Amino acid sequence: MMGIMSTTLASVLAGTALAQSSSNTRDEAVTERVWSSIAWVMHGDRSPLGVPGSPPNLTPLGAQQLLGRGTVLRNRYIVAAQEPESFDVSKLIGAKLVGLSTNAIDNTQLDVLTGADSYNFHSALALMQGLYPPSTRVFNGTDGIAAALLANTEILDYPLEGYQYPVIRSPSVNDPEFVSVDANKLCPQYLHSLDAFEDDTQVKKTYNDTIVFYKAEWERIFHGDNIAYPLDLADYHHAYAFYGHVQYLYTHDNATKSQLNSTFVDYLGSLASSEQREKHGNLTVSGKDKGDKIRAIAGRTMAGRVTKWFDSNIQTQGRTNKLNFAFTSIEPFFAFFSLSGLMDGPSGGTFRSHVPNPSAAMVFELFSKGGSDSVYPSDEDLWVRFLYDDGKSGSLPQEYALFGNGNSQSVMPLKEFKHSMGRIALNSSSDWCNTCDSPASFCLVTKGTTGGDDDDTGGSHDPSHPVVSDDRRLKMDPTIAGAIGAASAIAAIGLGLLAATLCAGLRFHRAGSEKRREQERMFRMMNLGSAYNNMDNNRAPAPDADVTYARNGVRHERVGSWEMHNGFGTNPYGTSNTGNVDTLGGTNKSGIDRVYTKDGGFYSPRPGGTGSSSKRQVSVEDDRASYFGAKPAKPRDFTL
Repeated sequence: MMGIMSTTLASVLAGTALAQSSSNTRDEAVTERVWSSIAWVMHGDRSPLGVPGSPPNLTPLGAQQLLGRGTVLRNRYIVAAQEPESFDVSKLIGAKLVGLSTNAIDNTQLDVLTGADSYNFHSALALMQGLYPPSTRVFNGTDGIAAALLANTEILDYPLEGYQYPVIRSPSVNDPEFVSVDANKLCPQYLHSLDAFEDDTQVKKTYNDTIVFYKAEWERIFHGDNIAYPLDLADYHHAYAFYGHVQYLYTHDNATKSQLNSTFVDYLGSLASSEQREKHGNLTVSGKDKGDKIRAIAGRTMAGRVTKWFDSNIQTQGRTNKLNFAFTSIEPFFAFFSLSGLMDGPSGGTFRSHVPNPSAAMVFELFSKGGSDSVYPSDEDLWVRFLYDDGKSGSLPQEYALFGNGNSQSVMPLKEFKHSMGRIALNSSSDWCNTCDSPASFCLVTKGTTGGDDDDTGGSHDPSHPVVSDDRRLKMDPTIAGAIGAASAIAAIGLGLLAATLCAGLRFHRAGSEKRREQERMFRMMNLGSAYNNMDNNRAPAPDADVTYARNGVRHERVGSWEMHNGFGTNPYGTSNTGNVDTLGGTNKSGIDRVYTKDGGFYSPRPGGTGSSSKRQVSVEDDRASYFGAKPAKPRDFTL
């Protein structure tokens, strides 16, 4: 462990030296001011992928690697710039980041973004400990020392001797910003492009040339407790996964380390680099649109995010996005190496033949030459430099030229940088949705539209070089529009019915049988008959004492009525139920206005009129006493 710590410390103290061979490394006669910096960082050492029941996690070594990376950045932007006498300037060159908080973390100045995997998030935590280490009596933020001061005048520090808490964002698959750090996931067009990977002529040749080698090495390395890697994945098609398992054992298992050597592990790494370069950096493969560079999708969204971070810093005159981080796996690295021309540039061997090691970092700096800390420079006075450190122990960050420029042009004017990035970038989540044909939830709304500068994912780009995408501004997908329209119509109808119910007393009732509807019709006719008879006396009909009413006038069931077999001695019209009943045309001696028979229906003679002389005696116990010719109906049957 002491060896590891010594190596890490040496790397930290020397880690920010730039390549002295570059003519643009530093102009000592001019003071440079960094206004914004972006570090795209690979996770630290982790346990292997694909081990059943054992998800990959950041190891203690991985945490130390990221802690060292954070310390390097702190030395470059804070310590060496402010205390140059503390270091040997021949080994470490500071780059003052204007206005960056020195001792206490200020989350309003930072933006930290990670992929969804836990080892990426934990890598971010470890780096931030190196950038802003625990410190007592250090306060910042909106409340400052006031938040630490108690009413009894005692001042409290954060736990763990002043541990500082960074704000780290890890967007889920439902967040459009997810595409900035995990663009190759949930991208069917990218996955479909990999179907042709094994059919590539060069891939086939390399596979056939190495298949015996891979099977033999599997037998030699993966035995006993190490037999966690499946034999059927020991081939060139899975070279990076095989290399990851071997590298982990070589680092953590003494028996494996004594069995292998670094040259052998580097050879596996070169095969892994070739496989990953084909899967993530082949720019000749297209998805649904010709020239969309689908294999490099992770580098395209990365370019959009880098541009947007710089745009945000410029728009706020340097107040926000001073220091920005993204923590990802290997995909954006190979994709950007290919898109930016690094693989084909003067130092192409560095980017073609080697897999980035854990904690490798790409750094973009937005800076000016001369000027003042209090005046934010114009776009014409801003420059961009690119630095890369592959994460090897003792390696030094170096400047490299982007987009085909020579080493003498390792820095670019901002306008040229944005122009070049705009040609490769996907500048919005909607661009990504269209390119990928993704089923992501946020694509249901953005599908078919082109993004703008206000999107969460991308940045502005040069209008003269639009991003590669469908140049038609499509409207919403017809299927989605139809679903939304149907839902809106149903909602409008529902609201209208609700308003009618509340304001106009509208009510809905269950449809009854034919018998029930006939009974209701007859019941209304009986009521009309009573009203007709009462008109002869020039008075309004008396209310029915046996019927109750709701406040809105709706009739409820009778209480104590003849239909309920309560008070059968009197029918609804005030006459005896046991008197003489005329069937058809008989004399109505009992004064009944009308009667109903199954044969003749309603018969309503005028009072005192004559009818049929056929008479019969009706018993009160006989169900036929009902004027409806049926058993008493249930109360609800008469509810209107």
